[in-house]
Amino acid sequence: GGMMGGMMGKRPCVTDLNLSLEELFQGVTKKMRITRKTVSQGRSEKFDAEIVVKPGWKTGTKITFKGEGDEYQPGQAQDVIFVVKEKPHPTLKRSGNDLVFKSKVPLVDALTGFKVDVNTLDNRTLRVNVKDVVHPSYTKIVHGEGMPKPKTPDQRGDLILTFDVVYPSSLSEEQRKAIKASLPRY
Repeated sequence: GGMMGGMMGKRPCVTDLNLSLEELFQGVTKKMRITRKTVSQGRSEKFDAEIVVKPGWKTGTKITFKGEGDEYQPGQAQDVIFVVKEKPHPTLKRSGNDLVFKSKVPLVDALTGFKVDVNTLDNRTLRVNVKDVVHPSYTKIVHGEGMPKPKTPDQRGDLILTFDVVYPSSLSEEQRKAIKASLPRY
């Protein structure tokens, strides 16, 4: 099948589009330049793709530019596909439309309550009051402080706070007695 081979087209040119969580949160326009092989007269060897990233896009989202890759026959060229990849963030981790923030908390605060400040992706400082006793699997959920939902960007996922409780490395005899006297035994 001589004809069939040519008709099937060639494998697309796939390129990662690395985006920060901030860019995926707010949306951004990215310009990407592709250098491509060309056999037709007048077809540029460079292709400038303009990608309008919508708020809330997820890793794996594909953006296709039909016939903008390497030309393998006059008038026939491979597609160019950009695939969204999320860059790691120093304090937040994405989980679907939610954002997870992990914080270390001293045992005394875990038992008595504390405040935690979260720097949001839109440059706010969100102060979260934790009044519950924090146990190892405890999570605190702040509704509507996650990622925008791609289909309904005015709606957002949640911010989920998880905690690593840091125990003291040692206690004095007085501290032990005070804790025994004040904490209930279950």
